[in-house]
Amino acid sequence: MTESLDRIFNRLPERLTAAQLTEVLGLSSSTVTYRWLSDGRVPAIQLGSHWIILRDDVKEHLRAHYNVSQQSNLGMRDTD
Repeated sequence: MTESLDRIFNRLPERLTAAQLTEVLGLSSSTVTYRWLSDGRVPAIQLGSHWIILRDDVKEHLRAHYNVSQQSNLGMRDTD
């Protein structure tokens, strides 16, 4: 998981535009991206009508909310 996120995000600049965020997250439109930014689903800083979207903050947010358990990441199986 970590390597995959690194490969995706490391090619991007430190500050992302809404268009870049839309693309990297695979969202359907910038309207969805702005809604996610406004709702706080994606970390960013709003200054007036402008957004500061930091690549590493988004990457760490995704890493922290990854929905696969650590056991699954390690290839372990439940024994219950």
